[in-house]
Amino acid sequence: MRVLLASSGSGSRGGGEIFLDYLGRGLAARGHEVITWMPGHARMDELAARCASFGRVVRSPYRNTYDYHGRSLTASLNRRASRDAAREWMALRPDVVHLNKQNLEDGLDLVRALGASDVGRVCTIHLTQTAVYLGAKAAALRDWLARRSLARFPGVLVAVQPAREASLKSFLPPGARTATIFNGAPPLRAASRDEVRARVRAEHGIGANDLLVLGVGRLVAQKNPRRFVEIARAVRGRFPGARFLWVGDGDLAGEWRAWVAQAGLEGAVQCVGWRPDVAPFLLAADLLLHVAEFEGLPLALVEAMAAGIPCAVTRGLVSEVPPLEGHVLPADDVDALCAALADPAALSAIAAGARELADTRFSIDAMAAGYENLYRDACGSRHPSL
Repeated sequence: MRVLLASSGSGSRGGGEIFLDYLGRGLAARGHEVITWMPGHARMDELAARCASFGRVVRSPYRNTYDYHGRSLTASLNRRASRDAAREWMALRPDVVHLNKQNLEDGLDLVRALGASDVGRVCTIHLTQTAVYLGAKAAALRDWLARRSLARFPGVLVAVQPAREASLKSFLPPGARTATIFNGAPPLRAASRDEVRARVRAEHGIGANDLLVLGVGRLVAQKNPRRFVEIARAVRGRFPGARFLWVGDGDLAGEWRAWVAQAGLEGAVQCVGWRPDVAPFLLAADLLLHVAEFEGLPLALVEAMAAGIPCAVTRGLVSEVPPLEGHVLPADDVDALCAALADPAALSAIAAGARELADTRFSIDAMAAGYENLYRDACGSRHPSL
């Protein structure tokens, strides 16, 4: 099957776009021809390089929703962009086009283009929080536009975990076709794990036996980096030698430095900025601490689980992703978290269970197989031989 993965073009560094790299790898491994289509904007260069490892990458002059001053109010009215995208896609002669969107209002012009295309059609939406929920400007109008566009979409709308599908269903009129397919990440089984761990720790002045807690994500409000610093302060009170690294950058970089200084954690808490490969940091860490305000299914979490790193997450995320129950630690309860950190056997058991869960439910092959089934359903009547 020739699968065209189309990116709405939000950027190379978020998990919602790195998802395309992992999905493409999984589909290619299952014998499909994969073409990735994405905007020509420089912010997509890193993702384009990653996707070139498994198939052809096509760059387009398409502009992402958030490159317009009017956001979705402008993009949704741009019928020329829809026609151009549909024409580019059909020239590649795919059996199915799979559009990847970050949120409800992102890429509505591409949703229109996909609706007009005579192929199998699938669309993944990673975050389903409404503009009203997010407190956006002109929120009611933006939600109305997104609802109208998605309600007209004739294909399958995919969420990345059950709570996101439930909110998607509640956002749309009855009868919308939805599904849940969990995100997946490749296993991390480095033969030189001890060597990588020692190197990363030495580079950042962290002792071999120091407790190292890792945060991964953009420095933006959604990821709640201030809460990370607050928990670091509390954990540091119980484990004076504990160290904390945040991998990522963003609009809150200046505030981050202020929070760390106010907490008296200079030297104990560091932000190393964006790194294209987070694997060495995972291999060096003793715990991933993920405290985002809201999520789809964060790839950083899945990657850490696949690497055998124990993870601490919020109760909200556990309630939204039931398989996580019993396989993660509580980020909301610092006392319980510290008790687990003081128990090596408990940490090892959590890590082992998390790795097994990642290998079965959150693997790139499981993710690719789920989408493969949707693709066959979406275009089977049109291409019965697929």
